[in-house]
Amino acid sequence: MSKKDYRIYEGLRFASCLTFISGFMNAFTLVTQGGRFAGIQSGNVVYFAYYLAQGHVTRAVPFLLPIFFFMLGQCLTYLARSYCVNRGLPWHLSGSLIMTALVLLAIILNPMIGHSLTIAILSLAASVQIETFRHLRGAPYTNVMMTGNLKNSAYLAFKGWMEKDKALFRQGGYILLAIISFGLGVALSTSLSLKFGESALCFLMLPSMYLNYQLWQEKQSKDQSQVKISRK
Repeated sequence: MSKKDYRIYEGLRFASCLTFISGFMNAFTLVTQGGRFAGIQSGNVVYFAYYLAQGHVTRAVPFLLPIFFFMLGQCLTYLARSYCVNRGLPWHLSGSLIMTALVLLAIILNPMIGHSLTIAILSLAASVQIETFRHLRGAPYTNVMMTGNLKNSAYLAFKGWMEKDKALFRQGGYILLAIISFGLGVALSTSLSLKFGESALCFLMLPSMYLNYQLWQEKQSKDQSQVKISRK
């Protein structure tokens, strides 16, 4: 498939930005929100079971909060998507705006509400993100958790190499680049969080606004094309 066959949100730069955001967000909550993850729920489940097995109930229970709100986010995403589709609103742009609004809400309220609601809001944002953007150049991937991406990258690259299929090999490489972006997000977030504390979350607005701008530009271009077609 050629580049023109993909929507902007399936592009490599867009996907890399999403995984960067996810890496940044999860490292931020790990450092500043009691060792919990906003999006990597398997990590929260492991810690919950780990502390529970040792009888540390009070240390285990906090890990249920991001798990619950991540699951709640799937319900809210379904309702929001249905609302947008039924009214002809661009879902991917709407989903990106919802994510940005949640991050901004966490930034504003964090000094007043403390850890619990901050990670709850960010878990909602991560849940919206993973459900809204699910493809990278036509292939499925996850932009919040990297286990599936590691599997797909290795499988597609090796299969493409064995079968002399350059498209498959490139697809594995694209996913690998998204994984690297996740790692960069983790590294930067860790450094900023250790230096600035919870204020480091403000830096997440920059890539979030970039995504919104890209989706808005695509919408404007699509609207202009429809106008030209209607005039013919």
